Amino acid sequence: MATRQGSMVAAVLIGFITNVALGFIIPAFNELVGGALAGYIASGTLGRAVLAGFLAGILGGLILSIIILALLPFISPILAPILGPLTGLLPLAALIPIILSIKGALLSAVGGVIGGLIATYTKK
Repeated sequence: MATRQGSMVAAVLIGFITNVALGFIIPAFNELVGGALAGYIASGTLGRAVLAGFLAGILGGLILSIIILALLPFISPILAPILGPLTGLLPLAALIPIILSIKGALLSAVGGVIGGLIATYTKK
């Protein structure tokens, strides 16, 4: 059964934009929906759909990481007096974007599987 393949770049960008846009509306499912949309658009094989979802999630995580790491030097002086003796743990906040990137990429990859399966069974 032959399926049409969509553009991988378009799939990743549309999945990323959907992920960000839905992050404000339904933050619990934005990565799954964005990954599913990327996987559906990329279609072709299931591996291609998973890769599109994964890349859309990684792109979202990178943007979030840049924002958090850019704001961290400005927030640290405000948080230091509040944290008191735990101020030494503040540099660990740099791990938050990494963890969120991994979570977003994995959930978007699962969404890519869903989108790829939908594309496989609906596109002719």
